Amino acid sequence: MGTGTVVGETEQAVPAYGLSGLGRGGWRLGGVSAELVVRGGKVAVGWRDAAGRAVRGVPACVRREQAGELGLLRAAVREIEEALGAQGARLEREFLRRRPWGYGDWRERCLDHPLVGTLARRLLWTVDGVACAHTDGALRTLTGEPVGGGVAVELWHPLGRDRAEIDAWRAELERHGIMQPFPQAYREVCAAGPLTGRLLREDRFHAWAGALGWRYTPGDGGHALALATRDLPHWGVRAELPVEAVRYAGGRALALGALRWHPLGTAGVPPLVAGEVARDLGLLVDAAGIGRVAAPPGGRDRALWASCAFGELTPGARTRRDVLTRILPRLALSDRCRIEGRFLHVRGVRHTYRIHLGSAHVLLPDDRHLPVALPAARAPEPSWLPHEGDRTLPVILGKAALLARDTQITDPTIVSRL
Repeated sequence: MGTGTVVGETEQAVPAYGLSGLGRGGWRLGGVSAELVVRGGKVAVGWRDAAGRAVRGVPACVRREQAGELGLLRAAVREIEEALGAQGARLEREFLRRRPWGYGDWRERCLDHPLVGTLARRLLWTVDGVACAHTDGALRTLTGEPVGGGVAVELWHPLGRDRAEIDAWRAELERHGIMQPFPQAYREVCAAGPLTGRLLREDRFHAWAGALGWRYTPGDGGHALALATRDLPHWGVRAELPVEAVRYAGGRALALGALRWHPLGTAGVPPLVAGEVARDLGLLVDAAGIGRVAAPPGGRDRALWASCAFGELTPGARTRRDVLTRILPRLALSDRCRIEGRFLHVRGVRHTYRIHLGSAHVLLPDDRHLPVALPAARAPEPSWLPHEGDRTLPVILGKAALLARDTQITDPTIVSRL
């Protein structure tokens, strides 16, 4: 394990991006000051006039006299937000790097870094095997005991943890209002499920597979199937996922084959690796499955779509159900909603609707599909969520808010089907 000199990929040579404190920076534009504050994956900009008074929005004098500097400030905000996304993705990859941080380097370049620290302080860690989080100004265990130092630091993972510990950490993060940069306390721990034969949109598959670290090799049009692969060099294995192009709704979809491993057989794959790869596959089905898009007009393709749009929940969708179960009691529409099986049931005036917790598609009581195109403004985020990145949950909540007041719906497409 070494003597505390091991440094992870994430925290090496990360610039501060002009931030002088943890997630904070300042700009002077003439006599006006701009204050940058990192909040989650975004940067908020506050303004103060020459007298130090807070003002709303960009002052007119800055727009008029400091247009060039204002452009640079806006570019810096975009750069910081892009860096937050990139560093969050790198931190998440550390689950599979099989290498601890040295404590001193981790404190300096990760936990106390002006940019990376805004992510690291929202995560769970183990210091010499002791699980802890940064709460109330220090690293602390579940019982509140401070963790003062150590040798080796790793990201906490729920695999192999007692359910009581997992639930306790979830409650602790909620108590402190901590929204994690990616799923950790709510991370899926799963084996590769029955995903063979699932149909995915080809364009979405390419985009999401690349984002998750998979490489895609098209087939040769003959006997060789297309293949998606993810190399895991720290573990000496490569995951291989054959996919076959099929016709669907006048275009192309990809049917998933059976996951295989090279060079090890399934029995030799460590549980952490198998679980993380299985999680990847679930995310691919969630994000790129044909059930996530609009329904085709009819026939065989319509039946295939319905089986995906309203079928069994993937591990990611089951986690979404857990999250919704936790936050639903505090929402204004809680008295009109209940969770049952794969659906959020929403009681309106005209009907009780079912919103699928995977696809976010809506069913009427007679099992007819109700197409609900939700404007972005109608998909509000709750005041607290356990982690960032779930784009489907706000859509589900937005649709629930709309359907609970179904007598106020004016969209002619929706009204004609009610």
